[in-house]
Amino acid sequence: MTTISASTVRTSTTNSNTSTSSNSSNSSCQSLTYSSYKSYSTGNQSWSISIADLDNDNKNDIIVLNAGDNNLGIYYNQGNGTFQTPIMFQTANYPVFVGSVDLNMDNKLDLIVAQAKDNSIGLFLGLGNKSFNSRMNIPVGSYPYGIGIGDFNKDDNLDLVAVNDHANTASVLFGYSNASFKSASTLSTGSYVTAVAVADFNGDSYLDFVDTDYSSNTVSLFINYGNGSFQQRIAYPTGTNPWGIAVADFNHDNYIDVVAVNYNGNTMSVLLGNGNGTLRSQKSYATGQNPMSVAVADLNNDTHIDIVVANSGSNYLSVFRGYGNGSFTTATSLTTDSSITAVAIADLNGDGQLDIAATAQNNKTLNILFNIC
Repeated sequence: MTTISASTVRTSTTNSNTSTSSNSSNSSCQSLTYSSYKSYSTGNQSWSISIADLDNDNKNDIIVLNAGDNNLGIYYNQGNGTFQTPIMFQTANYPVFVGSVDLNMDNKLDLIVAQAKDNSIGLFLGLGNKSFNSRMNIPVGSYPYGIGIGDFNKDDNLDLVAVNDHANTASVLFGYSNASFKSASTLSTGSYVTAVAVADFNGDSYLDFVDTDYSSNTVSLFINYGNGSFQQRIAYPTGTNPWGIAVADFNHDNYIDVVAVNYNGNTMSVLLGNGNGTLRSQKSYATGQNPMSVAVADLNNDTHIDIVVANSGSNYLSVFRGYGNGSFTTATSLTTDSSITAVAIADLNGDGQLDIAATAQNNKTLNILFNIC
């Protein structure tokens, strides 16, 4: 069963696709060290980022959405820690989220885009040679801000859930093997739903999902009945105005936990899972100003999941190292360009260490920080 946990953030500025990454190096670092950032130019309002090997050359490439230009740019990895000038593809109006996955099982990665002002999802089916088929648009609710991906009904085809910011709904679309989808079914969310992540929260092997409700100051958990339909949401309080979300096992109990970043609270909320489809009360950690995006991974190969937060009101990322018991250190700052709006984690230079890529709205740049732990 294929699962991708997509983390997005709500803002007039960004969305970020994240998933839990692992480090292939055998040694661990007690203190993390990253290089000074290297910058590449982006377009206007670069509000979402995704990392994947799009051309099957065993090098991770970077996809950046430029909401202000209605396009996306693919930065192909040259294998030495540098990237080519981006190849551009046109989207529909106001793209705010991008993810990558093989939707039609042809061993070529495809791109999925939330097109907010078009009320649609855009699909770019990959040809494996740095090109894509013409974009297909799938209608969803009003102002989709984030997309989660997984096989919700165990038919071995990938399904989608889009969270619709202006409709306060989630649209669930069941997929066929040819990357087409059934008409969406609709679930009610909290107010101004902004982000979504997919995981099994109750250990029944069926995928559930959790979203952020910006104006409700909650995350909402939707448990799968086991047939691809979902229970009504269970809401859990967060800080003020949660925007970004990610999921992972933070305390080694084999249960899925949640982290949400709270834009106007300048905090992140960690909610540990009980393994039975419920979450514990939040524990709060101070971030930088106006956090908008979050990514999770074991950055220093100590087997504990760490957290990286993009602070749109600061010129730095906040890094929280995990203790492995569900708690985290206070934040360490990594200097970036100003107004970081999206963040993702992967090995970008082939050394087995996990690096960080982030988009900076004010400078119109993509920042890359290499792990030299």
